[in-house]
Amino acid sequence: MPLEFDYIWLICALALFLGCVVQAAIGFGMAIVAAPILVVMQPQWVPYILTVTALVVSASNAWQQRNAIQWRTMTAPFISRIPGTVLGTWLLIVMSVATLQITVATMVLLTVVVSLWLKPFPANARNLGIAGFVSGVAGTTTSIGGPPMALVMQHGDARTIRANLSIFFVYSCVISLVGYQVTGLMTTTTWLISLTMVPFALLGFWTGKHLQRFVDNSFRPILLTLCSLSASFALVNALLKSTA
Repeated sequence: MPLEFDYIWLICALALFLGCVVQAAIGFGMAIVAAPILVVMQPQWVPYILTVTALVVSASNAWQQRNAIQWRTMTAPFISRIPGTVLGTWLLIVMSVATLQITVATMVLLTVVVSLWLKPFPANARNLGIAGFVSGVAGTTTSIGGPPMALVMQHGDARTIRANLSIFFVYSCVISLVGYQVTGLMTTTTWLISLTMVPFALLGFWTGKHLQRFVDNSFRPILLTLCSLSASFALVNALLKSTA
């Protein structure tokens, strides 16, 4: 009897591959590409498979850019993300997911618009600490934890932004996966499916790293566009849920 080919798995794997290309080239953005497809094809894989895949590509990116990581500066968002995650979890209990998504997505879009006219500001420990906290809240409630950090870093050097974002996502993904495992959300089956996606994550990283020098010349416009797309997806998703 011939084996049946799993086309749904392949579509999801290709979506994750494309997402990892973007993540490797910019430093974030995988969920913007992959999440809408996985939500339709295999909603039970979200956010677990996404998190494992993001960890692989972010760790690869962080290792490649390790000499550009600002460890002292990144200590502040590492610490502040924890209470942000706690607050985000509490908000999920007391508020509807749709309301949270609309609020956070609107704030991100407004921040993108305002930042176009603001004078450049430093991505110092204080500002990144605030961004790490907001990222914890936003990532927990809406799965768009990247834009707050990216918006604070937007005026920096492309390689440094990519390196700092990558190590931040390694840290964030590990925290999330520990939480999923402790609460029983990550099953043996989920881990095994995640492992089948690792080759696609590594191939996506390899492809994306060769695009880095092409995107560096237009890094800030691309970064702001990704932030806008991320927030727009969360906003549309929330509005659809609230009217369903």
